[in-house]
Amino acid sequence: MQNVILNWSISLVLLTLTVACMSNQYVPYRPVIRSQDELVVSDAAVNPEHQENIKRVFDFYSVPYREENGQILIPAKVWQDRELMWNYTTKANDSEWLRQQEEDVKSTP
Repeated sequence: MQNVILNWSISLVLLTLTVACMSNQYVPYRPVIRSQDELVVSDAAVNPEHQENIKRVFDFYSVPYREENGQILIPAKVWQDRELMWNYTTKANDSEWLRQQEEDVKSTP
């Protein structure tokens, strides 16, 4: 009986550590686009303008990110939500949304 309890305890600790490590893991940002009725990861390279725009979107929504070797890295937990990533990508490509955010920042005292 003690072995069973010990095994369960070890399994629980390992599971907790795995979840904790995954929540701190960062992955490269890739644009998510709609293709017919499906959300897919774009194969196109991220150009510098899109990189700057997506950082503005992440800043607006308080999404943590970091830059390493010219790539934007975001939490794996955020990346897993394809609908949310599509929304962020769409806003980064929407010049009107970006302009409006810039105007709002300028008008804030």
